[in-house]
Amino acid sequence: MIWNHRPIIIRIKRHENVHPFIQALHGQKIELKHVTFRDQEVTFETNMAYLSKIRRTRKRYKLKMTVHYADEMQVFRAQLWTVLGLIIMVIIPLLCAQVVWRIDVEADSPEIRQQIEKTFHETFQLETPMSKTKVPSDSMIRQQLLEKHRELAWVHIEKSGGRVVLRPQESPKQTEQKKEQLATHLVATKNGVITNFNIQHGERKVSVNDTAYDGDVLVSGVIDSGEDKVFVGAEGEVYADYWLESTFKIPTKITMETMQEKRWRVLITGVHGEVDYVQKKELPNWLDPYVSIVEEQQTQKMEVELDESKIESLLLPLLHEKMIRSLPSKTVIKKENLLQLKWGDGTVEGKVLFLVNENIASPIHALQGE
Repeated sequence: MIWNHRPIIIRIKRHENVHPFIQALHGQKIELKHVTFRDQEVTFETNMAYLSKIRRTRKRYKLKMTVHYADEMQVFRAQLWTVLGLIIMVIIPLLCAQVVWRIDVEADSPEIRQQIEKTFHETFQLETPMSKTKVPSDSMIRQQLLEKHRELAWVHIEKSGGRVVLRPQESPKQTEQKKEQLATHLVATKNGVITNFNIQHGERKVSVNDTAYDGDVLVSGVIDSGEDKVFVGAEGEVYADYWLESTFKIPTKITMETMQEKRWRVLITGVHGEVDYVQKKELPNWLDPYVSIVEEQQTQKMEVELDESKIESLLLPLLHEKMIRSLPSKTVIKKENLLQLKWGDGTVEGKVLFLVNENIASPIHALQGE
């Protein structure tokens, strides 16, 4: 078998019985290689299969013998356990690469991280370790998280080895105008399929999954009470899905600014110059003129060249970010479909279809035919 043929070197101390010993080995048809006679010893090479016969013959001739492996310095040895070890070394990483060991959330604040972790586990109910085939697609994960956390603009998903990292990105803060009075009705501002309500006052006139058209009354602030009509007012939000088509044309070489990790710095007046900071710690009045402790968040500029391999990871997030900034607050983009792409002259242009979920209810303060 393969493990019985490991090459060995045998060293025998010079003795008058060495020649008969060698002849006896030849007589037993034991394979000997590189037989060398020196002043103090005789060496030859054979393999492990003959070692037991050599030892019995050595005892008969009363010789002193040492055994050494001939392949001690070899990286690869042609023996069964070495081959099995190499197979295991290849198979185990391949098997481990098909397993997700950790799903982490990295967010700007512990509160957002905890909310996303809770939503993710409640929605998908995944337990690690698990096969990568059980992990939902990036678009499915992103859609579910954006629907349930409308304060987010995007969710970056990074898969590296057996680790999946979710990086939620908050939407830019927008100031909402408060309503001074309750509206008579909430009417649709565009066509869409109703998905959910957030109503404080009024009576619903449509249901989930109904198709609403521009101008339809979604929530009525006037209800019938016998022969009378009672004004209760309409207030709230009605969300609907609709498709929005957008065209774009951008250079293939773009310069991006990425936000780096926040860090705290100690600034000494007169030593450090003015710096931009996110927040500043309050210090005692006697120390504040001399020392400042501020939290910085620097940006790093990088030039990226767009190609087909960066469509999913770079181009779609850029288009998503641009579109979400143009829409009202709490709007969610559930899906993006690239309709066409055209490359040439250092630019890329095309069309993208966004599935948008937006509050389509607009208040009106005049009765509509009552």
